[in-house]
Amino acid sequence: MRSGTGLTIKGDLTAGEDVTIEGLFEGSIEVPGHRLITGAGSRVRAAVNASTVTIDGHLEGHIIADTVDIGPTATVDANILTKKFALEEGARFNGAVNTERARAAGNIAKHRQRAG
Repeated sequence: MRSGTGLTIKGDLTAGEDVTIEGLFEGSIEVPGHRLITGAGSRVRAAVNASTVTIDGHLEGHIIADTVDIGPTATVDANILTKKFALEEGARFNGAVNTERARAAGNIAKHRQRAG
């Protein structure tokens, strides 16, 4: 699935395939087992859950993914939970990166919160 550069989307996006965003998006993005790509001109404000996230535009929010790659044209203001993290030269990143150990602690906290 691919969004266009002149497109603005607000809401929750769930997909069973790879997603490329080229425009403006605000909300949440759930593409478990798949890839999210944000193009160089994109502006995304979202909570993201995907297998792989590749950012070339602007992303603000939270990311949970196995692999996160922040490209040289990217600006990212986000907290990230990931196994693999790459920050390319020229990219701008502001936030925290937590590894798999932090994800396990987060899952325990969520489970306790639901049980309570």
